[in-house]
Amino acid sequence: MSNSIERREPPRSGHSEATSLIVRLLPYIRDRRFESGERLPSERLLAERFGVTRAVVREALAVLEAMRVVERRPRSGIYLRAESRVGSLDAAVMRADLGMPPDREEVANLNEFRAILESQAAVLACARRTPEDLDRMDECMRLCRALYERNESIAQPSADFHLAVVAATHNQFLLRAANSFYLATRAWREGVFADRKVGARSIRDHQVLRDAIAKGDATAASALIRDHLEIADHYWYRSVAPSQPAGKPRRTQRSR
Repeated sequence: MSNSIERREPPRSGHSEATSLIVRLLPYIRDRRFESGERLPSERLLAERFGVTRAVVREALAVLEAMRVVERRPRSGIYLRAESRVGSLDAAVMRADLGMPPDREEVANLNEFRAILESQAAVLACARRTPEDLDRMDECMRLCRALYERNESIAQPSADFHLAVVAATHNQFLLRAANSFYLATRAWREGVFADRKVGARSIRDHQVLRDAIAKGDATAASALIRDHLEIADHYWYRSVAPSQPAGKPRRTQRSR
């Protein structure tokens, strides 16, 4: 199985009318407090409300349906789906791509998802890594150090290191899920890595994790990734949603 890191970009439609409508339509659905399973206004009413043609509404709804946000039922109408149960992770990527900020609960859920996925991936990587996998991690760390020394952002090569760890599992579905996480959070990560202390700690942690994987020490690798991500949570909440209502993170934060 190939272990190449897939940098899948979400579908983009530039500044099309449909994209602009989605940016307005998603907050409208949220602000009107539509419940899952509830019928939304018709295409005609949405077109009138937002001042666009029905063709634009249909195009926007087609995107939302592909992301499992809504469901169009023939001769019945448009219904909001229970995104938390059946929604695609691509919906989170789409919202990020449209510049829609996350709420605190979404940050908590995404970070918990990442911690579960990557801690298990680290264990599998210890058993399955190849010399090429380790070379890929080393290259990501080399680039991180070079950018850090030039006082440039290491957000992308840091993400690439984590994806290299997941790629070392040689499980394409784990890699696809991890890739979606990093696509959905790329703008947030740039803000987090604006703090030089985050970059320095990230580089140190990555080296220790890489060495544990090289040795095949699954216990150490799993503990290292959990500690690394727990500390990262602190910076995420401070940078991404500092003023939003406090919903406690699902993992207990260590004292810092």
